[in-house]
Amino acid sequence: MFKYNYELRYGDYKDFDTVKPSAVLDIVQDIAIKHSDSCGYGLTKMRDIGYAWLIQGIKSHFEKPVKSLTDITVYTAIKEMRGATSERGCIIEQNGEVVAKTVANWFLIDCNTLRPCRIPKEIIEAYDVHNFNDDYFNYTKPKLKEAECINVIRVSNKEIDTNKHLNNQKSAEILMDALPFDFFFTDANILYKRAAYLGDELELCLKQIENGYYAHLQTKEKEICVAGTFINA
Repeated sequence: MFKYNYELRYGDYKDFDTVKPSAVLDIVQDIAIKHSDSCGYGLTKMRDIGYAWLIQGIKSHFEKPVKSLTDITVYTAIKEMRGATSERGCIIEQNGEVVAKTVANWFLIDCNTLRPCRIPKEIIEAYDVHNFNDDYFNYTKPKLKEAECINVIRVSNKEIDTNKHLNNQKSAEILMDALPFDFFFTDANILYKRAAYLGDELELCLKQIENGYYAHLQTKEKEICVAGTFINA
């Protein structure tokens, strides 16, 4: 597995005791990019050969809150590559203990056609596959629900990624902004349905469910862009 020692930044802190869960997703995204770069398929290489990875969904579990002021170690690896999709697992340790784990489902697109495409053999062979001996690392989609609009947001410059879409971590952060500040969730499951672009106006919708909340971002035509469940199990 790819290992990276990450030094927490002040901007990662929720308070002096804990790290923001959205910051953990940001860290996971950054480490995945570093791992791909070490395998020879970083952002520049992918751009040059005309491919890009888009995320379909990410599931996160927190054994306990990630603490501020103490650095973390992130381990990541590919669980499987098949067809157009790739599943990636991450394990985060702090003080020698597992504090969080994530599994993300990605798919490859051809930048010329903007359609999913089969992962080339040379990309598959560049990555080692790790056998995660944990049923958690089988990605499952959250169920979509009806929810009440609580705010309207406009996608801004700072939320756009290299694919010129609303960044996946930023959209997850927007969903988490709808949650009560003192609500700690142990499990989050986020599904990406439709790309959003600079200047798009999106409705932020929220619904209280058993042990937590469901939230989504949708267009004014009620097309869901991203949805997630946040549970304190």
